[in-house]
Amino acid sequence: MAFETKGTLKIGDTVKWSGAFGSQTSKDAKITGIEHTKGGKYGDPVDEIEWSEVYDRNVCVDLDNGHWAYASQISKKKS
Repeated sequence: MAFETKGTLKIGDTVKWSGAFGSQTSKDAKITGIEHTKGGKYGDPVDEIEWSEVYDRNVCVDLDNGHWAYASQISKKKS
């Protein structure tokens, strides 16, 4: 997925999500939870995070479709 650097990712935002660790076609999904993992297995829950911090496994998100994703599986949805 494309690396974004501007703006903030917040709970409730709709993003483009690719399942199967990024190998599937992207679909819209709403963010229901965000953890700032800093590359670890678990992280600190946050309500929002700068897009510049949303890369690789630095962030893990919960989605309204019942899935979770690493930052590398999501991208900002174009308006």
